[in-house]
Formats: sequence, C-alpha cells, structure tokens
Amino acid sequence: MWQAVVAELRVYRRDGLAGLLTEDTLRFTAARALVEAGADPARLSVEWPHPVLRGSRVDLAVGGRPPAALVEFKFPREPNEKNAAWTMVLGEVLKDFYRLAICPGSVDRLFVYLESIRLRRYMTGATQRYGLDLNADQIVLHPTEVVSLPATAARIIGADLAAHHVTAQRVMQADIDDDLRLSVYMVDPLSPTPASATTPPTTASAVPGRPRDVGHDVEQEREPEPSQEDMDTSTVASLTPVAVGTREGARREILAAIRELLDRSVGETFTPEQVVAEMRRRGTGYAESTIRTMVTAHMCSNAPDNAGTTYDDLERIGRGIYRIRP
Repeated sequence: MWQAVVAELRVYRRDGLAGLLTEDTLRFTAARALVEAGADPARLSVEWPHPVLRGSRVDLAVGGRPPAALVEFKFPREPNEKNAAWTMVLGEVLKDFYRLAICPGSVDRLFVYLESIRLRRYMTGATQRYGLDLNADQIVLHPTEVVSLPATAARIIGADLAAHHVTAQRVMQADIDDDLRLSVYMVDPLSPTPASATTPPTTASAVPGRPRDVGHDVEQEREPEPSQEDMDTSTVASLTPVAVGTREGARREILAAIRELLDRSVGETFTPEQVVAEMRRRGTGYAESTIRTMVTAHMCSNAPDNAGTTYDDLERIGRGIYRIRP
C-alpha cells in the first residue's frame, strides 16, 4: 500500500507539482491508496478526536468506531526567515511519536514522515547531539535524553509527554526522488515495564473473529463472505508491514507457538487471538500487532492481500480461522 503512495508522489514531483505538495496531499494520497487496497471510504475519518489530549486531533483514523489504526502525517516545510525555526520542526516531529504512543486500546499507531534531504541532515545531526537517532529502524525517546533538547523543541513536546519512554519501529522507507524520502513508523503503546522485559498490552491489527472450537470441522461448511472485520484486518495489515529483519525470527516463534497450541488442543485449526495468547504465555518479545500481521498476512498463503505474503506456512479456511498448510 505504501508503495502506491510513493508512486503517486513521484508522479506529482515529475509533473512539476513539487511546490504544491503539502501534508494534506500526503494524507489524501494515503487515504486513496487505502481505498484502492480495499478499505471502505466510509470507515476512514480525518481529524479524529484524540482520545487523551483534549482539543487535539489525529490526522487519520482507519476502521470505524473504535478505529483499528490511527495515523499521523508529517511533511515539514523547510525553515527559512519567514517560517518556523528548525528547532520548532524538531519538536513537532518528535511530539507526534508521543501523541500516538499515549493513545490507549487495541489500535495500531502509525507515523508517516515525508522529509527532504536537507531536513533529514539537520534532524539527524540535531538529534544525535542529544543522544537520539531519528534515522534508525528503532526509535527510542527516553526522558533523560529528551529533557536536554533545545528549549523550543522541549516546550512544543511539553513536560508531561516528554516524561514518557516512547519507542517505535521503522517498518518502511522509500525514496520519492533524490530529494524526498518517505518513512513509516509503528509506534509502540506506553508500557509500565521495559519493552525488552515483557510484551506490553499492545496494538491489534485485526478484530477477533467469532469464537470457534479448535477442533471444529470447518471444511464441511461453506465459507462466508469476508466480513467487515476481515476487511479491516487486511487493511490494517497493509498499513503495518513487519520489517524484513524481524520476520524470520517472529516466524520461528509463531510456528513453535502454533504447534504447541495444536498439540494441547488436539485440533487442526486456530485463531490469531489464540496465537497471541500462546505467544504471551511463552514470554515473547514481539508486539501483538507484529504477531497478528505475520499470521494474517506475511505467513498466510491466501491472505486477502497476499501481495504481502512472504511465507506459505498458513492457510485461512474460514472467518478468523487458520491452519498450518498441509
């Protein structure tokens, strides 16, 4: 899905419209790509009321009420003598990570960042001076480092937000052209314990399907038409790809968890919810959103959007029901 956004932005740049591109253009392009990927336009909302910050809005909500994903977009104008200072841009970019992290509930949190090469150089140099690194696959915003930011940036973030320990993973990066780069980050929810110690109550990339006995013979019943929940699962999976370097390790853990789950149940089928629960029982370090996206997309041979399929380990045989491929 994000490759479609990249392709459309390239066309605008190629056609001489670079000076007209704005953050709203980026949001609309992403919304159009979501619809083309199968999302229901009626289940997309702009300027969604932030669930915690009074008077604040989230750029895009995906998947109805409550949303399955919340997306913030940032395409900063390069500072000059007539607009914001560089430190203001730094503060606004970092603040979006915090705004997403504090959103509660089972929701994916995406930060979509479009930046020029000049801005990227500044942001990289500025953040590294304070022990931070925005040009990395793993973003870590620790209170002891953020507190030392320039006063303007720190004031924009605010002391209450800056007191949190925020982490995010870069799940996609692509150059629009020689000057522009698009990056997509999955922001982790706040957790009272370090992310390395346990799995936080994190995001859900899918809505649970109907409960089923694991051993139920679903092959004898006609498979229903894909539900709205299934379509939301596919849509959010297209929003939140799992980084390539993460997939193989997650795949090994997930397959081991599924086999143990099936051995205990003496059945052949399972749901993503059961896999998440088993992974948590085993003390996994992977986020719930990563597990769900792996099961429903990257490991599923007949996923609704199997363009994201990397392995053919699993097979979807009913609404929210999966099995290991024979």
